[in-house]
Amino acid sequence: MSNTLNIPTRKILSVQSHVVHGYVGNKAAAFPLQFRGWDVDALNTVQYSNHPGYGSFTGFRSAVDDLRSIIDKGLTGGLGIRYDAVLTGYLPSVDALRDICELVDKVCREQNIPWVLDPVLGDRGRLYVDMACVEMYKTLLGKCTVSLTVPNQFEMETLTGVEISNKDRLKEAFARFHELYPGVQRVVVSSIDYSRGANASTGTSTVAFAEMTHPQAIQYYTFDKIHAHFNGSGDLFSALLIDMMYPEGSDTTQPLYMDAFALAVGRCLTLTHQILNRTYNLTVPGPATSDFAPTHALDTPHIRDLKLIQCRDLLSVPSDKILIAYDLCEMH
Repeated sequence: MSNTLNIPTRKILSVQSHVVHGYVGNKAAAFPLQFRGWDVDALNTVQYSNHPGYGSFTGFRSAVDDLRSIIDKGLTGGLGIRYDAVLTGYLPSVDALRDICELVDKVCREQNIPWVLDPVLGDRGRLYVDMACVEMYKTLLGKCTVSLTVPNQFEMETLTGVEISNKDRLKEAFARFHELYPGVQRVVVSSIDYSRGANASTGTSTVAFAEMTHPQAIQYYTFDKIHAHFNGSGDLFSALLIDMMYPEGSDTTQPLYMDAFALAVGRCLTLTHQILNRTYNLTVPGPATSDFAPTHALDTPHIRDLKLIQCRDLLSVPSDKILIAYDLCEMH
């Protein structure tokens, strides 16, 4: 009995979108984190019936004053909760971005805990937010202390003004990011495709990352591409990365060294890819293999819902038992 009562848990505040049906935002993050031993306080910035990618949806945005009050007067102020980490994702307006990110920055500084910021701007060449939100993200990243940010390729390009078409341009983007946003400690850029477009033929993608104290020391993993568009994959990746960076029993107030960071990214990528592969196989007829190359972008399946419940066995594997499926490389 005493051993059961003393099972350690980690506590995280996750500020993201919410859908009633499907798995994006907090729905994509909370269950995997809870299943892997995190106590998740999920604060929903919007509540929609489903992801807008379905073509129709309904719902509402949470009022900025309510979001701020819940954190400041309810959770940290009223209840005095101390978190082990904070994750922020989709924030639907300039006011929400400014107020919530400035408050989260304050909380993380006071509690000496990591803040993982997913700058949800858009993907595949299209913005999800207006340009005022883009400029606000730039302002906040320039003045806040962020432990980790996880932009996708389009978001990294938007934040730096550097189009990532090859490795040299990727190195330029990392250097530019560090110059513009010196308060960000680490960056992971997901799903980099050097040959985007309808005629793309490459069968691989890249996840690249660096400590911003050494932005030239970029490391990366290259992995087989699944030729499909997944709603919620970035939200899942961010959540699992936090879990891999701070496994059970770790102290999130202590520094995370580069070797441990690289290991965390590799494990997170491996588990995320396994979940996406299973989701693909459960959704699209035929195997999810790297040689499934559509001849046109319109042929690429749009998978609107991750099969997280069907991946419980994958999510139950301890971090140190996840065998990284890809080689760690350094960019020269």
